Amino acid sequence: MNEKTGNLVKMEYDFDTARNLEIYLPKLDNWYRVTSREFRSFNGRRRINGENFKGNLYKYGTNKKVSGEGYELHKPIEMNWKSQLRPGENL
Repeated sequence: MNEKTGNLVKMEYDFDTARNLEIYLPKLDNWYRVTSREFRSFNGRRRINGENFKGNLYKYGTNKKVSGEGYELHKPIEMNWKSQLRPGENL
């Protein structure tokens, strides 16, 4: 079923996905648990089981590594894409 939603490639994880994954949100001044998909693409402070994590940063939902520079801090790095209608398709 994943192929119908565009998820054709298995996600790479550089960490144990079964551990306690947290991101820091400065506006709320606290750490919050997230899924492994959000954790790997969050451009900000991350920790696993209470220990700071310095690892690769990926665009959300892909295996494309990014440096994090030029992207807004404390947000997931997302793909920039436009939805296009097929010929003859109306909203």
